Amino acid sequence: MALRKYRTDAAVAANEAETAQTGSPAYWICLALLLATTALAARIASLW
Repeated sequence: MALRKYRTDAAVAANEAETAQTGSPAYWICLALLLATTALAARIASLW
């Protein structure tokens, strides 16, 4: 039973860590870079 409680606590901690990362500035910077890269790739592809 202790193993089950440990796994549940670990899952809760991982879930909280995931939601905390979504609000971090690094998350938004990476997302913006990904969108900019996609836009640049689309622009280059449209020139060909």
